[in-house]
Amino acid sequence: MTTTALPASTSLSNSRRWKTLRKQLPNYLFVLPHFFFFTVFLLYPIVRGLQISLFDWKIMLKEQKYIGLANYQALLNDKIFWEVLGNTAEFMVVTVIVNVILALLVAVGLKHKFFGSDALRVLFYAPGILSVSVIGIIGIRIWDTQIGILNYFVTTLLGGPRISWLGDPGIVVPALALTTVWWSFGFPMLVFIAGLHNIPEQLYEAAKIDGAGRLGTFRHITVPLIMPTMLFVVVTQFIAHMQVFAQPYIISGGGPGNASRSASMYLYETAWKFFRFGYASSISVVMAVVMIVVTVVLFSLMRRRTEY
Repeated sequence: MTTTALPASTSLSNSRRWKTLRKQLPNYLFVLPHFFFFTVFLLYPIVRGLQISLFDWKIMLKEQKYIGLANYQALLNDKIFWEVLGNTAEFMVVTVIVNVILALLVAVGLKHKFFGSDALRVLFYAPGILSVSVIGIIGIRIWDTQIGILNYFVTTLLGGPRISWLGDPGIVVPALALTTVWWSFGFPMLVFIAGLHNIPEQLYEAAKIDGAGRLGTFRHITVPLIMPTMLFVVVTQFIAHMQVFAQPYIISGGGPGNASRSASMYLYETAWKFFRFGYASSISVVMAVVMIVVTVVLFSLMRRRTEY
């Protein structure tokens, strides 16, 4: 009987690996809680949602009927889904564009300290700490046709016509978007202020010496160097506003008709009003794919401008 001894080099290599693993073990232990919650509350629901979308899922049944891609095929022919997705896209585009432009301009104005600048920062950011339910109640008090503050000024004080802000299909989505901008633009404003402070002041001084005006300085220095921050703001704002739910749900109820109903509202109603959980899961999967694709496109379009 013969025994084969491991080469000394192999034994030494195994010993080094074990020592390295022992040194790295505390790092893995620190990561473990996050990985656990990530798996339980994010990864598992995603996989479960994909699975449920392949079934005609009925609540309280042990055995569910497998239908494959039938939910996705039905979704392609669902006119209401494409309508509410269009409403969501319109709301997102208006909100993101106005939010980004307004937040950047206000951030440029509040970049340097002056008397009252801190108070203005707090004032602009303050609506962001309110809950969406409070914002909804405020939105109703502003846009309501009969008791709204806006119509009070337009009709009573100015003698104009009484405008149905929440009853006109062409106005309701912009009204909701402007309410959301007032509520949410404080966060991107602070992000832009932080990004502006990372731009070296020497560049502005050199531009001033060369005779560049404020508009030229903003166009050729501020905008190119703020692009990494702008990419972050645009992507996060896009993802947040594509999932809009509470504003149309509280302020306009999705009306008139389906004019302000969002994709998230349609998903919620499909799942918890009609109990079509398989179909609702397919809606969530499609929405997730849309957001992933658009995010990748945004990164690819803005990547070159962020490299400086």
